[in-house]
Amino acid sequence: MAKLLVSWIAYNHDFIREDGVFKSVNEDGPHYQFHKYFYESGKYDKHVLLYSEGKQEGYAQRLGIKLRADFPGHHVEEELLPVKNVIDLEEVKTKVESFLLRHKEDEIEIFFSPGTSIMQLSWYLCHQTLGLKTRLIQTKPGRFSKEGKPELLEVQIQHSETPVTAIIKEQQLREKEAFVTDYLITDSLKPVYERAFLLAQTDNVTAFIRGESGTGKEHLARYIHDHSIRKEAPFIPINCSALSENLLESRLFGYKKGAFTGADKDTDGLFAFAHGGTIFLDEIGDITPMMQQALLRVLQEKEIQPIGGTPLKIDVRVIAATNAPLENLCRDGKFRWDLYYRLCVAELELPSLSERGKEEVGEMLDFFIESKKVALRKKKVLQFSKEAKQMVLRYSYPGNIRELENLIESLYVFCPNEVTPQDLPKRVRQVHQEHSLLLKDVEREHILKVLNMNNGNQRQTAISLGVAINTLKAKLRSYEEVQFVELETHL
Repeated sequence: MAKLLVSWIAYNHDFIREDGVFKSVNEDGPHYQFHKYFYESGKYDKHVLLYSEGKQEGYAQRLGIKLRADFPGHHVEEELLPVKNVIDLEEVKTKVESFLLRHKEDEIEIFFSPGTSIMQLSWYLCHQTLGLKTRLIQTKPGRFSKEGKPELLEVQIQHSETPVTAIIKEQQLREKEAFVTDYLITDSLKPVYERAFLLAQTDNVTAFIRGESGTGKEHLARYIHDHSIRKEAPFIPINCSALSENLLESRLFGYKKGAFTGADKDTDGLFAFAHGGTIFLDEIGDITPMMQQALLRVLQEKEIQPIGGTPLKIDVRVIAATNAPLENLCRDGKFRWDLYYRLCVAELELPSLSERGKEEVGEMLDFFIESKKVALRKKKVLQFSKEAKQMVLRYSYPGNIRELENLIESLYVFCPNEVTPQDLPKRVRQVHQEHSLLLKDVEREHILKVLNMNNGNQRQTAISLGVAINTLKAKLRSYEEVQFVELETHL
């Protein structure tokens, strides 16, 4: 455990400038005075001098050099804590919180005086809420003290209901805005999106989303990005299973000219493009051991290595997703446990559409009927016959939200009038007795679900079910006969 002094540079008071040009470090400035009178008695191991943007780097370095030169033995380090808007409380607080949590084992004294009022408020809020070993200190200039020397003061916190109420009200307003989205958030999804909203407020925490294919994992990842301080930076999604190992490596990390055949120029990877923003890695369970090692380095060291190049520091939030049980892959030796624990810092799980119940299927159906009418510029709303509507509502949707959305889009294209059972795909026309517990009905539904999961491939379905291909074909033929009889009854 170390004892740290932490502060923002005082851009307007630590330096002497003429016509806006740096002339010298101000020896009457707050940091020089602190080191002159208080640093040694504080017995600090290190002073971390924060600056908020690249153009301040030169000033921070000059101040650090001056302090180290005039006060030998004083350990001063300059660190960039990038803030785009120094009067944006949400952004500044998130960055300060992230910094303090990185040093949660240390004793931290925060030099409260330098910085904007929002920076000071952020220190206060983090000191109050994080439960860390922090202390707020400030100095009184010598011209205001009786002895003519600066005085060191501790900022004492008096608890009252007034600031707490103000913070609660602000949070309530933000939660009210949290569900403003172009996506229908039904009751079963609200708890997931509430957790996602809280996750968005804490920067640099890796998120992991579980859910079947088509449940909306990319939308949830984009929601986290859009409600975080990174919302103005890029959000880049990539399907890891769609690319080979070499192609995925070059796409993610980039490459240097001449690194391989066809590399005729330096090319940035997606992590470089996403700098300051978010990258969404879907189907993370499909990446190779080599890519697992490379991604682990990204998460541990916050750096990437372009093919044929040298390591580069990056600032990217990683959100990963999969529909595969990663724990099983780890037990089988196909996925690294250390990467698994790095990814699964904050987990979210999306339910399948069938788990959400018939009522929510109906809500999603109505939502897509209206939204696709607008998107496809149709003059009238898609209409269903009673029988067709029941079939659509009873279908299990192994492809989840994506399958329902695509179904409605297809029906708008091919059904200018009312949708009837004949207009529906064969897989949807399987009319089952609702909530049937009969073994034959449960078996049929399961077989058809596995068939859909294998995209209609009967041989692969038979392998998945552990039955002979002829047995599967016989059962499918019997289902088609039953379906024909049921449709005859309705038509």
